[in-house]
Amino acid sequence: MIDLARLLDAVIFNYLVGNNDAHGKNFSLVYRRATDDLEIRLSPLYDVVSTVYYPELSAEMAMRIGSEYSSDKVALKDFEQMAADAGLGKPLMRARLVETTERVMATLPSVATPNRVSEQIRNLIRQRCETAMNRFRRRL
Repeated sequence: MIDLARLLDAVIFNYLVGNNDAHGKNFSLVYRRATDDLEIRLSPLYDVVSTVYYPELSAEMAMRIGSEYSSDKVALKDFEQMAADAGLGKPLMRARLVETTERVMATLPSVATPNRVSEQIRNLIRQRCETAMNRFRRRL
């Protein structure tokens, strides 16, 4: 159950940062030997790129959220559908949506922006987080 919630967080994070290229091969499992038992866990995120910054890349998400492939059209009902499909309750999904968005927003000021492009991407992510909070919080 912990890794299922972490996977939900990863989907939310990719949505917030505008990584429309997040697909099944971007999620992996890590196998660890813990005493005599084999522990299988979700790996840390990798290959995360804010693809929405680049207009020449597809505006469609590689994997849908709920029934929606366009991140600009994702609604709360789409996250709720995704959670239900994964066997997670709506309250957990709603809490993770708000918590993950708040964590990303709180971290953004400390993100180094050594050049104009990275600053623009940070501002784009901030804007996406604010939009998500405005879009979803009033419905939560």
